[in-house]
Amino acid sequence: MSLKELTMQQHQNAERQKFASILMSGKIPKISYLRYLVNQHVCYTALENHPDFKIPDLRLERSLLIQQDIDDLRMDLGNNAFIEDIVLTDSTLNYEKHVKDNIKTFDNFMAHVYVRYLGDLRGGQMIAKKTPGTGNYYKFENPNELANIIYRQLNDDMADEARIVFDFATQLFIEMHGLMVDKNEWKS
Repeated sequence: MSLKELTMQQHQNAERQKFASILMSGKIPKISYLRYLVNQHVCYTALENHPDFKIPDLRLERSLLIQQDIDDLRMDLGNNAFIEDIVLTDSTLNYEKHVKDNIKTFDNFMAHVYVRYLGDLRGGQMIAKKTPGTGNYYKFENPNELANIIYRQLNDDMADEARIVFDFATQLFIEMHGLMVDKNEWKS
């Protein structure tokens, strides 16, 4: 079985979340998307600043591009909304801790690269067309080349850690949707 097949169930579970549907609907409120970007920024910063491992190509780095998107949306919404409406979710904080405390091998690190960066290279292109702002987060130089760089470093032994990454993503989607409903940004 391939890594994709070994993680298919977790991938599909993440895609089935209401927040994922809202991202793809083209109707996500700006403040909800900003909140999502802030949480994603923390996750990508944790990976990109790992003390022992580096992403396989610097062109994959997302944290600065996500920050640009955050800054653009903050200007559009006004800085006051940012302080009171943006929260880091438990899944984001737990993910950041997981990256710092549990990634001890290159294979485990690459499992995170597989789920996050390959997902951005593939599905992110569709999301970019549907979300507010400039979408720098999803802009890649030579996306096919970058995907191939990642593919060459993958193996099936990464499946357990990749499942964990998908579970964190699923939990973030659940939390993001819950916050949207709680703050009356979306009707369930």
